[in-house]
Amino acid sequence: MKLSLVKRGAIVAAAAAVAGAGLTAAPAVTGAVGGASAATCKSESTETVSDAIIPSIKYIFQKSAPAEVGQGASITYSISVSTTGAGNPYVQGVWDTPPAELRDVKPTVKVKAFTLLGGILGGGGAFDKLIQERAVAPGDVTKDNASWRISHTGWAIFAGQAYTASFTYQLPSSVRVGKQLTSGGAAVRGTPDWSIGSKQMPNLTACTTVRAPNAGEAITGSLDSAGLGSSEGQLSSTGSLTDMIPAIIGGAVGGQDD
Repeated sequence: MKLSLVKRGAIVAAAAAVAGAGLTAAPAVTGAVGGASAATCKSESTETVSDAIIPSIKYIFQKSAPAEVGQGASITYSISVSTTGAGNPYVQGVWDTPPAELRDVKPTVKVKAFTLLGGILGGGGAFDKLIQERAVAPGDVTKDNASWRISHTGWAIFAGQAYTASFTYQLPSSVRVGKQLTSGGAAVRGTPDWSIGSKQMPNLTACTTVRAPNAGEAITGSLDSAGLGSSEGQLSSTGSLTDMIPAIIGGAVGGQDD
């Protein structure tokens, strides 16, 4: 689609604003809620279960999130399952309970899991490329009370090859700088039934502090507000604006009309 002069102007204005001010903007607000409170905002938690038959075998469940996230950006809660044993437990379902502020925001979900085709049969050898990341179809991400759920016939887990489900939520504009977002827990359904079964973990939580957006997030937000952003290929918090801005302006000015 060709860009109108108005849209080109919006892109150039957004890029120029960041180029002129964003690169020297005040540091993002961190720890705005105070030292004592910030110390209790833990970005990950772990729970370990011993196998009911062979106690030396452990199943480790972890939930994590970034320590900070820019206002208006997206936040990802990752739920991982690993084992210390040589057996192969299977994960058949994962439930993520986000913070109350995000419970009506449908997440996008990606899964990193063992795949035989991507590993041994893919020519990589027994321990190369065993874990592949794939997006879960939106229709397979369903609401379940206060949680969001994904299901499968069974993702295999091997020692040293963790399974991870990442739930990414877009922060509503109502979530302000300094807000601490503490997620609810998580649940995992899997085998062996005698050790995992339907494992409810209400204390498997993760906390994130919302900070002011940095320069990269600011330009992305400006483009989104002008209807010119994209859910794919967003500039990360460590993206290079010196590379990004000339490309944006060049593409906009050199673009075509509607």
